[in-house]
Amino acid sequence: YTASGARYFKAAEDEQYLYYDYDCNGGGNGKKRWIIDENSPDPSQTEDLDQDGACNYHARHDSDDTYGPPRASVWQIWCGVEWVDAVLHLDLVSNYTFDDGMDVSNALKLRSYFKTCKQKEYLNNLQFEYQGVTKNGSPYYKSMTSDEYIYYDPHCSGNVSGSARWVLDSDAPSLTALSDLDGDGNCSYHARAKSKDGSAPPKGSMWKVDCGGGEWKDMWVALVRLPMTTTSVTATSTTATSTTYKADGDGSKPKALLRNGAAGPQPHLFLPLLGLLALLLSGRQ
Repeated sequence: YTASGARYFKAAEDEQYLYYDYDCNGGGNGKKRWIIDENSPDPSQTEDLDQDGACNYHARHDSDDTYGPPRASVWQIWCGVEWVDAVLHLDLVSNYTFDDGMDVSNALKLRSYFKTCKQKEYLNNLQFEYQGVTKNGSPYYKSMTSDEYIYYDPHCSGNVSGSARWVLDSDAPSLTALSDLDGDGNCSYHARAKSKDGSAPPKGSMWKVDCGGGEWKDMWVALVRLPMTTTSVTATSTTATSTTYKADGDGSKPKALLRNGAAGPQPHLFLPLLGLLALLLSGRQ
């Protein structure tokens, strides 16, 4: 994964890469896009991942979706003297699989370094545990150490014209209300990510963060689930099964990370299928 929470890929037999770049020249005014490039991306960055200060690469596809490159879509291909639109197909290799399902019962770890939002720095590294579902059927989570919550609210002020969103809030959500789950009649919370998908928090999305004084800042937040291991112990006629999670370097047991870079899940992640990509790139002028 890169710092944006997106996977990146390398050709099996060549120095060619497929990755997501939030702003390919780092100038702050570029479009988010998937890129095919001969330069390897820096996974610690969210912008200008090849660190060339420019938008130089083989091909691009503008997209807000960090979860994976499109399976079939129009890309802009650099052909030496001009950019040409071409449909690029990405297929899964038969012997390669991803476990991309987001288990909503996993705990979440908030690792969002709000360096540009000092008022919210205390939220960094909070761990959230799954609590159950609200009346609208969406999962909700509570911090393990403080009264902070992540939940889905179809209409945060109770006004049906409002947009549905995932919310990070210090107020606990109601389990009986269908909207305005914190019951304040307003849309007051730490942060929000608008979404029509209430099945799980977005794996990678732009969140609006309340930095105080009426100032809301955009911050890229990615949710990454850590792998689980399951062990079974049999004693006489009783079998007990327990699930543990790989530690996140600090001895704790988060099952997922919520990470923010500098700046929902649909299982269609792709491998850099590089028989096809190599074929495409071999014709590059």
